[in-house]
Formats: sequence, structure tokens, C-alpha cells
Amino acid sequence: ETYKLPHRLIEKKRRDRINECIAQLKDLLPEHLKLTTLGHLEKAVVLELTLKHLKALTALTEQQHQKIIALQNGERSMKSPVQADLDAFHSGFQTCAKEVLQYLSRFESWTPREQRCAQLLGHLHSISSQFLPGPQLLSPPPGPLSKGSSSSSSP
Repeated sequence: ETYKLPHRLIEKKRRDRINECIAQLKDLLPEHLKLTTLGHLEKAVVLELTLKHLKALTALTEQQHQKIIALQNGERSMKSPVQADLDAFHSGFQTCAKEVLQYLSRFESWTPREQRCAQLLGHLHSISSQFLPGPQLLSPPPGPLSKGSSSSSSP
């Protein structure tokens, strides 16, 4: 009896942790995968759908990686290695900046009309242009901002 009580508590905590992780996985699944099943998603179904989604993401990531390598190899033959590296850095910087703005828009409710959003765009643009003049990052840098001014760009 002395052994059974702590063992039961340990087992309950373990099951609770497993259930919490499965609930988080369910929340992370895209809606279109959740809709493939009718009604309540069982734990096993959540795990299966998560595996399916991860495999699809992994395959997509690998395809994109191969395309990037092919493009870089093609461009490297025409560009200096330094220029090719700067182009790759700039491309990654732009992608990261767009992701930051999408996150702020979606989870922090930032809008393009807000001064702080316009200031962030201006800052990211100025940082980007330090490394590689040429194509602009996301949108033109905003001019002087007043409290009620708006930016035409959208994250």
C-alpha cells in the first residue's frame, strides 16, 4: 500500500503530461487536417495527423532546400562568391522580416497603420539596405510619421 499511492500519483502526472502534449499538438494542427475527421479527434488520430503533417512539412522543406541550392549554384557561376552570399543573406533577412511582421499582425494585433509597425518596417529596411543595396525590403521606408499617419504596406 505504501508503494501503490506514490506510484498512482506518478502515473497520473505522466498521463496528464501526455494528454497535455497531445492537446497542444491538436492545437498546432492546421484546420484542413482537423476537418478530415468527423467529430472528436481521438489521441491516436491526433498523433497520426501530426505525423502526416510533419512528414509533409519535411518533404516541402527538403524540396525548397534543393531549389535554393540549385538557384544558388546557378547564380554563383555568374556572380562573385561574396555577392552570392550577400544575396542569400538578404533573401533570408527578407523572409525573416516578413515572418516577424506576420507574427506581430496575427498574435500581437499590430496593424500597418500603427506608428510602431511603420517604425519597425523602416528599421528593417535600413538594416537590410546596409548589407545589400537594390531591391527594397517589404516596402519603401516610411517618411516622417505623425501619430495618425498610415503606411500603405501590409505585413
